[in-house]
Amino acid sequence: MKTTSLFQTVAFVAMIIVSVMNSEVKAQESNFITNEEVKNELVVAKTIFKQDGGQLYRHIRYEYTYDDQKRLTSKEASKWDGAKDEWVPYFKMTYQYGDDEITMSYARWNQSHKAFDKDMKKSVYELNDENMPVAYKLYNQDVQKSDLTMVSYNKKDYVANLLAMAR
Repeated sequence: MKTTSLFQTVAFVAMIIVSVMNSEVKAQESNFITNEEVKNELVVAKTIFKQDGGQLYRHIRYEYTYDDQKRLTSKEASKWDGAKDEWVPYFKMTYQYGDDEITMSYARWNQSHKAFDKDMKKSVYELNDENMPVAYKLYNQDVQKSDLTMVSYNKKDYVANLLAMAR
């Protein structure tokens, strides 16, 4: 059971990193076309166009920022509003890197507040000396208080799980 939970945690973190850092989005059923903007070998923006027949329509745009170590620090998504003929904020993910943890935050755009403060979630991944996740905390927004409340905490014994997997 512990091995399965650790594997799920590692797999989840790996899937998130791969999905965010993947520099090439494959066309989905040939209905989407991707245009990437690259600066200093880093993807700083990605626009997804929806293909309908011979026409391309703006669909969603991602903008990325990085720290001085070339680690992703934010991913901001905007959806195209054809009626307004402009990009409208959709969601934002931020990443903070500490010595022994990575914090990933998510929030949707709140039109009335003109801020990313709707449906907020935060995950904190504690890392061991080998930078492997050994615990994670999940926080969700308390709608009435607008605060984040911890809803889950899982701590894994990394060494014990490796030994169990080796058997």
